[in-house]
Amino acid sequence: MDRNVGPFDARVRVAAGILLATFVVGSTLGYTTIPLVSDLGAAIIAVVFIIEGTTRRCLLYRALGVDRCPVE
Repeated sequence: MDRNVGPFDARVRVAAGILLATFVVGSTLGYTTIPLVSDLGAAIIAVVFIIEGTTRRCLLYRALGVDRCPVE
């Protein structure tokens, strides 16, 4: 599968994944709460964001035919 996530989008996904993972750890330790989402669900979303950002491949983009990666 070809890359379909641009470099800026990839950095945003990794940053959002790390931020969400930080909230999950805080919620697990009892410091914060994440409304409407379980800790496990939020952790899975954080991992998906980090993986998509580091590999620069998004299955949803592929299914929708979106390509935000410039020609390298």
